[in-house]
Amino acid sequence: MDRCFMEGLLRLVRILTSIGLFALAAAIVFFTLELRQFREQLPMLLEKVDATAQRVDPIVAEVAELKTFIPQIIEQSAGYQALIPDVLERIDVINQQLPIIIDEVTTISQAIEPILAESDAWRGELPAVLKRVDDTNTTVRGTNQQIAKVVPQVPLILAESEALRVEIPEMIASADELVGKAEEAGKEASRGLVSGFVGGILTSPFNLIGKIGENTTERLGFKNADSLTEKDREQYAKAMKKLMKAPKQDAKEQWSNRRSGNSGLITIKSIDKQGQALCYQLLSDFIIAEGEDAGEHQLTTETCEE
Repeated sequence: MDRCFMEGLLRLVRILTSIGLFALAAAIVFFTLELRQFREQLPMLLEKVDATAQRVDPIVAEVAELKTFIPQIIEQSAGYQALIPDVLERIDVINQQLPIIIDEVTTISQAIEPILAESDAWRGELPAVLKRVDDTNTTVRGTNQQIAKVVPQVPLILAESEALRVEIPEMIASADELVGKAEEAGKEASRGLVSGFVGGILTSPFNLIGKIGENTTERLGFKNADSLTEKDREQYAKAMKKLMKAPKQDAKEQWSNRRSGNSGLITIKSIDKQGQALCYQLLSDFIIAEGEDAGEHQLTTETCEE
């Protein structure tokens, strides 16, 4: 029985040995096939390695170049770090100024409300201003109409002026006599004429003050004679006297009457000397506050004194 067991065991060993040898042979064949495949792929791998090496070289060169910049970067970083305290200090200064800025903004915000209120008040006054502009336009149209009426008379005035030029030599010859008569006539009549030289146009400025009454309303084109009150005339006369105390070209003098609301401005437009006489051209601006004649009016007066 032991013999049979041993023979069976030997058979098993032989079978296992055969299987092992077969597996070893298969492994050798597989290894050979793999080695053959590796040999076939080896040139491709070597080419890839060469290509990779060619790519790595520029990277290495760039890394080496970057290494040369590292000291500069470190130096600049140190400079930035040195600036940090100054930056922080400026930030602290700005933080300290913020409350002042906030207070100013608050003050400005509080000031805006009165401005808006004043703007609303201006809006409320705008219709009155526009009405005054309309009234002024109406006055201008009336003035243009008066000018249109005067234009046809210009040829007559020019003809009279030409005739006057012819008569001037004779007038000059009797100037002394005319002046004497003018002084007497000025005392007796309304002290309006200096002489009969150019009667009705050239008058004494101080005597002119007293003559502003009746014909001023007509000359200004007023619809209502009461638009210029007696007090207005007095204020105008005072302004004229003050202006003529030391008359100079372009000199101005204002007047106003709080009761009527009227006001005006007197301007010496020009000063000329004609012979022995000083002649003035006066421009009087009148501002009528209310009524039919509300608006701005102008009166140009030429006057002479010896």
